[in-house]
This record gives sequence, structure tokens and C-alpha cells, in this order.
Amino acid sequence: MFFQISGVIIWILIALLVLGRMFRAIRERSRLEMANRWVLITGCDSGIGLGVVEKLSAEGAHVIACTYTPEGAERAVKAGAKQALQFDITDEAAVRDAVEKIKALTGGNLWALVHNAGMVLPGFVEYQLMETYRRVMDVNYFAVVNLTQPLIPLLKRSKGRVTIVSSVDGIVSLPGNAPYDGSKYAVEAYADALRVELSFWDVHVAVVNPATMRTPLALTFFEGHKKAWEMMEKQDPDGAWKETWTREWLDEYVSVNSKNLAGIAQDPIHAIRNVTHSVAAKHPRMRYLSGTLAKTLFRALWKMPEHWSFAVKKGTVTPLPKIARQR
Repeated sequence: MFFQISGVIIWILIALLVLGRMFRAIRERSRLEMANRWVLITGCDSGIGLGVVEKLSAEGAHVIACTYTPEGAERAVKAGAKQALQFDITDEAAVRDAVEKIKALTGGNLWALVHNAGMVLPGFVEYQLMETYRRVMDVNYFAVVNLTQPLIPLLKRSKGRVTIVSSVDGIVSLPGNAPYDGSKYAVEAYADALRVELSFWDVHVAVVNPATMRTPLALTFFEGHKKAWEMMEKQDPDGAWKETWTREWLDEYVSVNSKNLAGIAQDPIHAIRNVTHSVAAKHPRMRYLSGTLAKTLFRALWKMPEHWSFAVKKGTVTPLPKIARQR
């Protein structure tokens, strides 16, 4: 009798789970009319940001694309942006100037702010310079805070959206990328606080966590290790760090892992669709895990006991540095 009742309960729970997922899927299909809504997007030179410009412009949104280069601005306009603003998002004077232009362009009617700009300079902590931590934090965290704050009154007025493109590294920190991971953990915390505070004005805050996508930023990831290593070598050419992190190890590490990266990188359309949904859906999510690895491996690492995830992450460092091989 007990097992019969247990079996019935299990089937009821499965049915409720399936029905819940079906309801969510149907609910999330509802879209807003995006025609004439103003959307500001950073990091539109290429990759995910440029793709979002194209998608939202096709839905009728008035997109203001922020780029770092003149060439990026040209690409954004060709993709459909109503206006492209080229500036350094870490330059406070340039940001103030951009904010005034945004207010003038939108007439104070900004529907959504999408933070997509980012940078990464990977490397193991023993050969990372402090200036790298500061630069990465400036772009990936402080620039988000600095641009959001003056635009909050516009977003409150529209009851609009803020979308922050973080990373799977914002929920699972990996070895060899501490500056980037630290900046993404910081922006995740900021998003959590912002979400609650702006909810009183019905402003929705979403976070998108892409896994590795086929973007210029991601596909040159392991080559970045060489740059970080060479920067440290220039500053400390005879340091003890080189006994472990040798040039021979570096070349092998970059070669092996670049091949692995090419095999797992996915089409950025996964993240582009999620970002677009967060802006244009009637019922957006608070968080989007973009890509197969984000929904499987990284979700598992995020949820599993810490000592389990430690063991898995330790196994990702291959080949091992010189001293570790000898132990």
C-alpha cells in the first residue's frame, strides 16, 4: 500500500513539473510591441551585442548602439541601429556626454538598457598584474554601475528593463581567469541589489549567463594567456613565478586548450535570443543560462557541493604546471 501511494505521488509530481514547464513556455512566448521603443546597448562592435542590435531593430525598436571603435559603430548602423555612439565606457567624461545624448535622442523615454560590453585577459594568478584586475573591473563592473545610475530615472518612468550580460563565470569561478571571474561575481551582486531596488517601480532586471560562444572575445581567450604572461615577464623577468609557469608550459597549455575551446564554442544566437527575450518579452526571466554547457555542466557545478566542484575545476587545468607534475 505504501509503495502504491508513493508511486502515485511521484507521478503527480512529474505531471505537475511537466505542466509547469509547459505553462512557463507558453507564457514566455508573449511579446511586447517593440516599435518605437528606445533600447540602449553597450558592446555592439561585434558578437552578441551586434546580434542583439540586429534582432531588436528588426522588431521595430529604436536601438542606440554603444561601440568602442568607429568600425564597430559603422557595423552597428548597418545592422539597424538608429544611432551609434562611439566612446570608452570607462571614461567618466565620455559617459556623461553620452548620457546627455541619450536623453536628447530618447526624449527621456528609454525602455531598456543592455550592458553587453566586456573584456577578458586570462592568466593564472601568479602571473597576473594588478593593473589587469583594475582594467577588467573597470570595464565589466564599474562601467555598468556608472552608466546605469544616471539612466535610472528614465527607466523608472518607462517601467522598463535592465539586462546585464554576465557569464557562466559569474556563477562558477574557474582557474586561470580570476580578474574576469571577480568582475562577473561583482556584477551579479550588483544585479541582485538593483533588481530588488528597482522592482518598486516595476523595472525588471535580468542577468544573462552565456557559456563559450563563437565570438571574437571568446575564441581568442587562450591567446590572452600569452599576453598576460608576457606582461608579467616584462615587469618581473627573473621572478620565481617562471619556475612553475614556464614558456614551454605556456605554449603547450595554449595549444591544447585552444583546440578544446573551438570544439565547445556555440553559435552566439543562444545568447542573442536570451538578451532579446529579456528586453521584448511580456514575462522575462530573472536569469538566462545561455548555451548547452551553461544549462548542464555549469548549472551542475553551481549547484553541487563545493568540494565536488573543486575537484572538477582542478581537473580542467591541463597540462599541469611544472612543479605540480613533479609531485
